[in-house]
Formats: sequence, structure tokens, C-alpha cells
Amino acid sequence: MTDPSAPGHGTVLRVYYGQGSSANSCGNCPNPGGAQFYTDFAQMGRADLARASVLYLRYFVKFQKGFDFSRGGKLPGLYGGPVGQESGGNHGQAFSTRYMWRDHPVSGSLSTCSAAEPCSEVYTYSPQISSGYGGDLGGRWNWQGDGRWHMVEQEVSRTTGSITVWYDGARVLSAPRALGDIARIPFSGVFFSTFFGGHDTSWGPSKNEYAYFADFAVSTSYISSGTAG
Repeated sequence: MTDPSAPGHGTVLRVYYGQGSSANSCGNCPNPGGAQFYTDFAQMGRADLARASVLYLRYFVKFQKGFDFSRGGKLPGLYGGPVGQESGGNHGQAFSTRYMWRDHPVSGSLSTCSAAEPCSEVYTYSPQISSGYGGDLGGRWNWQGDGRWHMVEQEVSRTTGSITVWYDGARVLSAPRALGDIARIPFSGVFFSTFFGGHDTSWGPSKNEYAYFADFAVSTSYISSGTAG
């Protein structure tokens, strides 16, 4: 859709989350919700990005005013390795760095939580994680359901396995070696993944909700409010 207030060229991806919706694996959720797809740098003719030692992903997100964040949910991040091995249960040869919102703080987070401004984290999968669940890296910012655009950017280093995050231009997370040894795994693309959950109705919103995404950029150097290289 088009939104003149959106950063970039005003082109916006609007995502619908149905009341009570959760992950696609939810067997009894009353409504569908969220969206998930993968971009592929190599197929886009950008093998240079796949081989990069460090990548930055920046985009803008807007949650409508009064957004019901419920218990938690996912937001897009980078991924590396084969599709299907960067998330739950099978991630021995891949990694991913999606964001999450939470209704409670996780280790290392200095943010407070409320219904309007839930806690933040990067939710990681990598070969060093042996369980079927991802790792929680607590951030020092809050997601805001205020009907305004907010910029979020992550730096992922394959060389060191480190993750850094900026929110509205301020550095809010620095996690050295959080992904472990991923130097042998190339970057694959952007993992556009957003939904409530969790895997059951307890994670879902109490009403139909929408979130908006705009002006995605990937670069080998810090992007901030500029454009991708």
C-alpha cells in the first residue's frame, strides 16, 4: 500500500494479524495472522552480500496506536544458511537474527515492559544452540504502539558472531559472539517473519491488528537514515 508518511518512497507493506492468531503451527487458532518469506541475495544477483563478513539490515516499523502486543511476537531479521535450517528444531548449518517483542524482560535488558511499550530482544538461532528454541538477547529499547514510524537496524558479523542493534539511531544492544562460530555460513538474505507467538492462542491479540513495514535496506556498512550501498 501507499503511505505518504512512510520513510523512503511511501511504499509500505501492511501485515494483518487476526484476533487470536499465532504461528502457522498453531492448530486451533481462530484466524490467520502475520507473514513469512525469505529473500535470497544470490538469486537477486548480490552474491557479494552473501559473502560479506558483516552485514547491516535497516527498516522502519509502525504499530498502529493502541496495538495489542499480547504476550509476544516476531519481527524480521537476517539469516544465513539453507532455508528451513534457520529456525526451530533444525539449525545446525544456519542462523537467524529476528527481533521479538515480549511482555516481560529477558536477561540483559534494561527496558521496562507495559501493554503499550513491550520489551525488546533479538531472538537468535545458530549452530551453538542445541535446543529447539532460540536464544533471547535482551535489548535496551521498547517497541511502541504509537502509530509512528521507528527505525531499527542490526549489524551481524559472521567473523565474530556478534550482533549490534540501533533503535531510532541510538545503539541499544551489543552482544559479542552471541551467534558463536558462524564464519563458514554465508549470509542468505532477509528473513521476513512476523507473527504473534509462540504456538497457541494464548499469544494472539485480543482484536485484529496491523503493523506496517517500510524502506528496507541492506549494506556492508552502517546505514542509519541513509540508503543501502
